[in-house]
Amino acid sequence: MQIFATFEYSPFVEIAITELEEKGITAIYAVPLDLRKKEPRLLDSIHRADGLSFIDKGMIFAFLFGTIGASKGFVWQGGPIIWGIVGAVSGFVIGVSLSGFIYLLKRNKKQHQLKKGKKGDVILIVTCEDNQASVVEDILWDHKALGLARTR
Repeated sequence: MQIFATFEYSPFVEIAITELEEKGITAIYAVPLDLRKKEPRLLDSIHRADGLSFIDKGMIFAFLFGTIGASKGFVWQGGPIIWGIVGAVSGFVIGVSLSGFIYLLKRNKKQHQLKKGKKGDVILIVTCEDNQASVVEDILWDHKALGLARTR
């Protein structure tokens, strides 16, 4: 039987491996996963989207500022149409700028974590007998496994 477990890279992985070896299980294979080296693309295509959008906030701010501009345009010189367009354009620019600023803050925070030495996850593959499977699972869960799977 094989048991697959995923861990965040930490001393708990080493302790779990040591405990498994003390129980007589020697067929243990650990595979560290690499972290993403490239930044994801900023613009999405029709076939690939990552859920990151810059124009969402821009459209919301364009609607808000356009509505305010049009309503104030009845009082201001130039009329509601001109001030509605000015408000929509300025709101869109503010919203896109805000999204870009937030994106840069998050990206710099992630890069700072990478520089601090954040490691990737580790996949642990343990081959054992059927009667040892419950003991192996208990050891892996006790040492903060993220997930576990059994195969025969």
